[in-house]
Amino acid sequence: MTIMKKKIAVFILLTLIIASFGFIIYKPPPIRVKIGYIPAASYGLIWIAYEKGYFNYEGLIVELKEYPSTVQLAMALYNKEIDGAPLTSVAVAAFIRRIDFVIVAGNSLDGTALVSNRNFSRLEELSGKAIGTVQYVPGDFIFKNVFSQRNLNVTLKEYLTPADALQALEGGYIEASLLWEPYVSLAEYRNLSIAFWDKQVNPKEYPCCLQVFLNSFIQSHPEAITKFIRALIKAEKLAYEKPNEAFPLIKKYLPTLPPEIVYKSIFYIDPTINRPRNPISAYVDRDSLISFFSLLVPSIISHYDYSLLISKINLSYYEKAITSLRAEGFSLPNKYLR
Repeated sequence: MTIMKKKIAVFILLTLIIASFGFIIYKPPPIRVKIGYIPAASYGLIWIAYEKGYFNYEGLIVELKEYPSTVQLAMALYNKEIDGAPLTSVAVAAFIRRIDFVIVAGNSLDGTALVSNRNFSRLEELSGKAIGTVQYVPGDFIFKNVFSQRNLNVTLKEYLTPADALQALEGGYIEASLLWEPYVSLAEYRNLSIAFWDKQVNPKEYPCCLQVFLNSFIQSHPEAITKFIRALIKAEKLAYEKPNEAFPLIKKYLPTLPPEIVYKSIFYIDPTINRPRNPISAYVDRDSLISFFSLLVPSIISHYDYSLLISKINLSYYEKAITSLRAEGFSLPNKYLR
């Protein structure tokens, strides 16, 4: 072999080695994502995914921002302070015209109870009573719908947060209140009575919170959405297979609550309803979601808003997340195998 041929061969070999080395070590730059939340048990998935490093593993740098109420969380999306958030399904419907977001996955399932300072054995006993409620809460809407169907003459007093509604109940300003976790378990801890769970008056499963992202963020970073949902599903698996490991990760974000209240909110299997009180889950079923949204017409949204709402459901990223995890041999929670 001539000297020239040897030089060419060495050059080709070095080029292949460098190219191969570069291919192995190259990683796309991480994508920065701002996610909002409120301090409630139903937001536990994002806390677990963040603390366990699941977002980082997926190539995301997530910044979490806390807001005191659902309304302020929605306004943060409107003002583009954040890129996405788990938002209650009723708030998603109520703000559909004002905020250009897309529904990409679930975040938590139903978990609302009617709590009182006395024992009620029948819903009809609530007639003539003042009941506290919170704006844009799906479970509250389920109860309101049942009250209407049964022609119960109740006076609904709306509060900004469940903490306000609980305080009003303890102060005697109302005789019952619709609460969600961790406030149901906290009310029980304070010797108030859980009269009815949503599942007892409405056996159909419905979404509590939905994971939404601004459409502008999705257009800029479509690959980030599937990665984000993958991290949520991993967090869900950890939550219910290793609750003792997941528990402190959630407790960190609810520092003022007694540990037993936080645990009971998410991990305890309540024998009355035979499931966790507030299941945290990225699971979403399109048909169930559409069915729930139909209940909001015309009291919360118009027929036009309903059609717009349905057009904003895009579960393709959710389906890609499930498919890719399954392809990697990841053992999905049972509900994803339905």
